[in-house]
Amino acid sequence: MSFKRRCWIIKWSNALYCGRFQPPHQGHLNSVKYGLKLAEKVYVGIRATPLSLKDPLTPEERVEAWIRLLKSEGIAEKVVIKIIPDFGKETELPREDKVVLKGHPLLEWGRKVEEIFGTSPEDTVFIGNKPSMVLAFNLLGYIVVPGHRNVHRLVDVSASQLRQMILNEDKEWMKLLPKPITEYLLEIKIKERLESLIGTGDISTG
Repeated sequence: MSFKRRCWIIKWSNALYCGRFQPPHQGHLNSVKYGLKLAEKVYVGIRATPLSLKDPLTPEERVEAWIRLLKSEGIAEKVVIKIIPDFGKETELPREDKVVLKGHPLLEWGRKVEEIFGTSPEDTVFIGNKPSMVLAFNLLGYIVVPGHRNVHRLVDVSASQLRQMILNEDKEWMKLLPKPITEYLLEIKIKERLESLIGTGDISTG
């Protein structure tokens, strides 16, 4: 039996999925559902990014957004959501893995996340596409699989485009997100939030 075939038969205890989620969208949701095909439970780690035009939602707001989305899908009881540290722009990818193994900030970040969720490579698979996070958990010994956000091209608009549409009062943005997320963003007055954050970052990134 091939290695690929054996991987599909194995059911992990946990799948770990981390990100900024500004906000959670259909691609993120499908990555969680994919995780539930691989594991009994999915752990969602929300990176504690500071408020800016690029990151307009607080970690607590993103937790609430995820809870509403997962409840609407009937899978909330299978997902654990926790806030995790951010690693920041200054944490550049090293050119050699030896640098990371000697104590690079990315590896320290991965260990902190591991401690928060109580996971290990023996019981958890890591889901992700972002090179920095993939590298960190790969070097910690985790099997890494790509999320559905990128693999299946489920997102027709980037987060930066979405934020620009909101600022431009283009109501088409409301059709691009799951209904519970759209409703929550309207509830917290996302347009006013974005306007208050102009000048705190580049809307074209992320």
